[in-house]
Amino acid sequence: MWFWIILAVDQLVKFMIEKTDAYVPIIKDVFNIEYVQNTGGIYGMMQGKNSLFAAISIVILVMILFYAYKDREKSKAKFILWQCVIAGGLSNVLDRVFRGYVVDFIQLKLFSIFDFGIFNLSDACIVLGVIAIILLELKEIVNESNRSKSDGK
Repeated sequence: MWFWIILAVDQLVKFMIEKTDAYVPIIKDVFNIEYVQNTGGIYGMMQGKNSLFAAISIVILVMILFYAYKDREKSKAKFILWQCVIAGGLSNVLDRVFRGYVVDFIQLKLFSIFDFGIFNLSDACIVLGVIAIILLELKEIVNESNRSKSDGK
């Protein structure tokens, strides 16, 4: 269910941003909505390599799908997070295939130090989902280590 919600909301927001060619300063020099067509990767690197990024993304998505499906019974929380990652990745692939570019629109700068470039909701779902999965994995490792230590006493 989360998969479809994220995919639909992301595509709807991208459609609205693209149709309005939006630029909306929310917090001056910190947070803006700015429509950008990205044919490259993160931070716009390797512009014009849209087909390459689409192909790489599809391969990675297929691998993630197999892993998430295989692992779905072990942790409901991780399965939901994998859905976020997959929906975000698929939404960006749909952009690349059907638009020829990814619609990016969130510009975020924190304290004039951290410039996150311009990204979209899909990117946020991917990054936050992966971070949360890593944290859950680390928690499981620590718990397993603690169990092993207590069993050995």
